[in-house]
Amino acid sequence: MTDPSTTALIVVDVQNDFCPGGALGVDGGDQLGAVIAEAATAAGTLVATRDMHPANHISFREQGGPWPPHCVAGTPGAELHPSVVGLSFDIIHDKGRDPAREQYSDFDDSDLADRLRERGVTHVVVAGLATDYCVRATALDAIAAGFETTVLRDAIAAVDVEPGDGERALREIRAAGGTLDRAHLLRGREQLAPILEAKVRRLREVVEGAGRSRAALGLSGGIDSALSLAIAARALGPENVFAITLPSRHTEQVHIDDARACAAAAGLPAANFMNVSIEPILEGIAAARPTVHDAPLRFGNASARARMITIYDLAQERDALVLGTENRSEYYLGYFTRFGDAASDVEPIWDLYKTEVKLASEMMGQPEAVLIKHPTAGLWGGQTDEDELGFTYHDADLAIVCLEELGLDVAAAAARSGVDRAVVERVAARVAAVDWKHHVPHAL
Repeated sequence: MTDPSTTALIVVDVQNDFCPGGALGVDGGDQLGAVIAEAATAAGTLVATRDMHPANHISFREQGGPWPPHCVAGTPGAELHPSVVGLSFDIIHDKGRDPAREQYSDFDDSDLADRLRERGVTHVVVAGLATDYCVRATALDAIAAGFETTVLRDAIAAVDVEPGDGERALREIRAAGGTLDRAHLLRGREQLAPILEAKVRRLREVVEGAGRSRAALGLSGGIDSALSLAIAARALGPENVFAITLPSRHTEQVHIDDARACAAAAGLPAANFMNVSIEPILEGIAAARPTVHDAPLRFGNASARARMITIYDLAQERDALVLGTENRSEYYLGYFTRFGDAASDVEPIWDLYKTEVKLASEMMGQPEAVLIKHPTAGLWGGQTDEDELGFTYHDADLAIVCLEELGLDVAAAAARSGVDRAVVERVAARVAAVDWKHHVPHAL
C-alpha cells in the first residue's frame, strides 16, 4: 500500500477536446472519470494538467503539424471534461502555451516536479489521456525526475494511430522503471456498461463496412456464445442474426435447451435458430482417420473444426459474417482449437475475461441457467473447463491480469491478486506453454 501523503495523482489532459465529440477525441476518454475519482481517494495531492494552446500552435495541421486544432485557450474544448471537473485539484498545470513548441510531458520546461517535492510527493500515479502521447511522456519524465511512477491501466485510453501504440508506450514505461497497476483487476458493471455499448457500435460498423448486414454464430448454451449473440442482436437487429447449435454424441440436451433460451432472450425469430448434428461430418472424418476416436482430445478438436465448417457454410448461405466466442482468459490459456472455435471473421468478446463475460451476459439479459452453469467446451462426455485446467476461471483471470497486463512476476502477482502462489505458478506455466498458439501461422 502506498502512503497517500507522499502520493500524487496526475490526471493528464482529460479535456473536452480529447474526449469523444471533441476535436481530437479519444475513444473511451469520457469513461475514465469514475476510476480516476476512486484513485484520487488514495492520493494526498491531486494534479490536473491541460493542453492550453494558442490558435497558431505548431502542432496544428494549418501550421504543418499532425493534429487538428484542439484545446485552444479560451474555448470550451480546452476545459476539463465534466467527468473530472468536480475533483478538488491541488494543482492545475497548463502546458503547450508556446506556439513554437510541442509539449507532451507535464514536466517539460515546467516547475511541476519542484511543486510536487515541496508537498512531500515521492510517488506519482498517472492517469488520463492519451496513453501513447501525453501519458507516456509524463510518466517517462516523472521516472527521470526520480519519482516512483505508476500508470493506472484502467484509467487511461490510447489514440493508437498505429495499432498497438498504447501497449508499446506502456512497455516503454515499464522498461524505464515505471510500474503498471489497475484500480480494479477485473471490471464491474460500471466499467463494462460503456464497453458493451462500444462493442455494439463497432460490430455494426465492421459488418456494414464488409458490405453485409447479417451475422452467424455457433450457440453452445454457454455464456461466451450467449454474450456474442446478445451483442450481435443489439447491433444488427435479432432478425439479422442466425444462431446454430451443433451437437455431437457428447452433447447433453440441457445445452441445446439453454442455447434455445439464449436465442429467445436475444429476440431471435424462431426460424433464425437451428439445431444441426455434426455427427455425419465426424463419421466421415472417422472413416478417413479411424484412430480419431482413440484420444478424446483428437476427437474434441475434430468436433470443434467440424462445427466451424458448418457455421461458415451457414454464413455463406445467408451472406453473413461469422462471429467468434473467444474470451481473453481462453486466449491466454490457449484453451481453444486452432482453426476450430478460434476461427471467425469477428471476435466480439476477445478482450473480456471469463469473469467479466459472466457479468456482461447477465447485464445483457441472458438466462440465469446459462449464467450459473459450469463452463464446458462439450468436447467429450463430462468435460468441464475448470476440471481440465486445474483451477477456476476467476483465479486464472486475476492471475493473468497481474502477470500479463501489469507485468508482475509470480510472487508479486500472487500478492497483488490474492490468489494462492501455487495457482499463479500453474497459470503462468500454462500461459508460457501455449504461447505458440497465438501465432497463426508461424511465418518464417
